[in-house]
Amino acid sequence: MKKLYRCRWDRKLGGVCGGLGQYFRVDPTLIRLIVTFVCILSGFIPIILAYIIMWAVLPEGPPTYVEIPCKKLYRSLTDKKISGVCGGLGKYFSLDPTIIRAGFILLTFTTFIVPLALCYLIATFVIPEEPANH
Repeated sequence: MKKLYRCRWDRKLGGVCGGLGQYFRVDPTLIRLIVTFVCILSGFIPIILAYIIMWAVLPEGPPTYVEIPCKKLYRSLTDKKISGVCGGLGKYFSLDPTIIRAGFILLTFTTFIVPLALCYLIATFVIPEEPANH
C-alpha cells in the first residue's frame, strides 16, 4: 500500500509537495506550481493553512533517497522568450509553447493581471533549468 508522507530529499519548505509528487508519481515541481497558482488566486490564507496542517500531520518519509519514475518539468534553454517557462511547459505537456504563451497573455490581460504575472515570476524560480545534456 502506498503511503503519503513528506519527502526528505525533494523539498523546498517542508517536503509536502515532494511527498505529494511521490504519492501521485508526478514531478513535484508541477505540484508546487499548482499550489502556488491556487494560493495566489485564493488569497493565500486557505492554501497556506492547508500546507501548514499537512506539514504538521504528515510523517517524514524514509531516510533513503527514493527516485520517482516520472517525467520531469524544466525551463527550456532553447525555446524561450523570457525565462523558458512556457517552452518548458510546452515540452512537458507535448503542446506548442506558442499556444501556452498566447493563453497566458490572454488570461493575464483579460482577468488576473498581477496574480498571473506573479505566478510566472515564481515559476521562473520554482522550475529548474533544463540540464545541458537533456
